Amino acid sequence: MTRISSSQLQREAINSMLKQHETLSRTQQQVASGKKIFKPSDDPVAASRVVNLKDTLSAINQHQSNVEAARARITLSEGVLSNVVDLIHRASELSIQANNDSQNDETRSYIAAEIVQIQEAILNLANTTDSNNEYLYAGSLSRFKPFGRNESGGFEYSGDESHRELQISRSRSIVVDDPGSEIFLEIKNGNGTFNALEGLENKGTGIIDPGQASAKYVADTYAIVFNQSSKNIPQGEDAGEIPLTYKVVDSGGKVISAGIPFVSGKEIVFNGVHTFIKGKPEDGDHFIVRPSQNQNIFTTLENLTRALRSKTPEANDVVGFHNAMNRAITDLSQTLDNMLVARGKIGARLNSLDSQEVINDTYRLQIREILSDVEDLDFAEAVSRLNLELTGLEASQKAFTRVQDISLFNFL
Repeated sequence: MTRISSSQLQREAINSMLKQHETLSRTQQQVASGKKIFKPSDDPVAASRVVNLKDTLSAINQHQSNVEAARARITLSEGVLSNVVDLIHRASELSIQANNDSQNDETRSYIAAEIVQIQEAILNLANTTDSNNEYLYAGSLSRFKPFGRNESGGFEYSGDESHRELQISRSRSIVVDDPGSEIFLEIKNGNGTFNALEGLENKGTGIIDPGQASAKYVADTYAIVFNQSSKNIPQGEDAGEIPLTYKVVDSGGKVISAGIPFVSGKEIVFNGVHTFIKGKPEDGDHFIVRPSQNQNIFTTLENLTRALRSKTPEANDVVGFHNAMNRAITDLSQTLDNMLVARGKIGARLNSLDSQEVINDTYRLQIREILSDVEDLDFAEAVSRLNLELTGLEASQKAFTRVQDISLFNFL
């Protein structure tokens, strides 16, 4: 038989009430805070899971902030390029207007003055900054002004070729802007495949069309050389007007074709090149067809201004003017295409941001639901448990009071 002393009985009763009070206090904390876990020791597995879920939620919130920042920067860039496109459209309209023979030197000088203003406006747009005073089109060197004039009066780019990116999900990043070199500098001149130019010493009235390339195009530099000689008259025919023929020679001196009679406006085709020449070239005149090269938008506008300011009182000057204007109009078309490609990329990025934002919101909602299941309190269960614990503690206290009044000496 085990003997229990009065002091031992009291100690056990007090310890039991203290444990009940501790349990009741913890339940009261849970009801007051709405949380099940206050320290890792309460539930180590659940506590670890809560930490991981909160880290994931924090990362999602950061990704959503990045989505908003990326959208703001990309939208700003889209607005800039939209303005540039409008300016190029205006320059193209003025160029077509100026290329009409009804214009004179005075009216063309007015057009040239407006082209200069367009050039300055595009230069300012190319140096646009965001709300953080960072340049949009400088690559990673966003604190440095990307475009400016050099000592010789030309234009230079001070940025780099980097694409700035922002992380918009754990496994996905998005380009927020393109380097200015891709948008404003690396634009193919001519028709984008080849560029057609007249010889500087040409004396005739030949004006070459910018042309187009077929799938059979062979990249090389070609010369279309004109010849007018009595040798071109077939034997047995009466001598009349000496026919004008042309030959095509590649960069290595190889004759692609020769002795072809020239007809103004008739298509000239060789090695995938399709073009034509209007007017009447003279003996010895030549035209060059060479692969397109990169030409910046500012040089294109500079060439246009120079052509508009050239004097055209004589026939050869008029021919040179129209050849220069044809090239300028074609170069502007290529510039416009390049801008539209850049804007297309921006549109695709904005669509990607919209879709990723929805994905992030859905994922964030799922994580919050899981986190709520792990750490949030079931109030109905907790209140019921609180009442039971409170009733148990009250009963224990009453029992302790009654037992405390009982003593063995009362029965002696």
